[in-house]
Amino acid sequence: MLRARTILHGNDLSRYQLCEQKQEYLSYIGRIAPIKDTHLAIEVAERAGIPLKIAGEVQPIYRDYFEAKIKPKIDGKFIEYIDVANLAAKNELLGNSLAMLFPIKWDEPFGLVMVEAMGCGTPVLALPGGSVPEIVRDGVSGYLCRNVKELSKRAKEIHISPRTVRQYVEKNFSLERMVAEYTLLYETALSGAKRKIA
Repeated sequence: MLRARTILHGNDLSRYQLCEQKQEYLSYIGRIAPIKDTHLAIEVAERAGIPLKIAGEVQPIYRDYFEAKIKPKIDGKFIEYIDVANLAAKNELLGNSLAMLFPIKWDEPFGLVMVEAMGCGTPVLALPGGSVPEIVRDGVSGYLCRNVKELSKRAKEIHISPRTVRQYVEKNFSLERMVAEYTLLYETALSGAKRKIA
């Protein structure tokens, strides 16, 4: 009998620092592209009245989107664009922010940046497309919202401690947990093969 098993991705959480003292801004990290709905992150920030810091690559194919929908909103104060973020910049940007916005409407296959944010103790505010409900536990590591209005409301009312977020991601998305699950899977498959041979 064929059996399927889902093993969720793990990340080396030792590279991400828990930050318990947050600053008054929201963050967005990802490609600046229509499929990632970066413009919705800006709308959430505007509705909530909370500054937004954006980091991410602008690929040539999406330059027109950036110029039309994103660049006009960037003022360096309320909406700030800091280009592509390396690991140190991610730790600073994500760690200090009240929450990371993940407002995509397409079916995201995984969304590693959500795990990175949670590694810094930062909750994720997201629309529930694709893998998002597998990664964000509503009320524990962030909030799943139905629309921009709800994302904006949640941004003003975050009642999750950074330590709770970090504990959640350590339990569910650590590299060690992923390796242990793959090891068990291989051991189970090998023992089944040995039984068939015998």
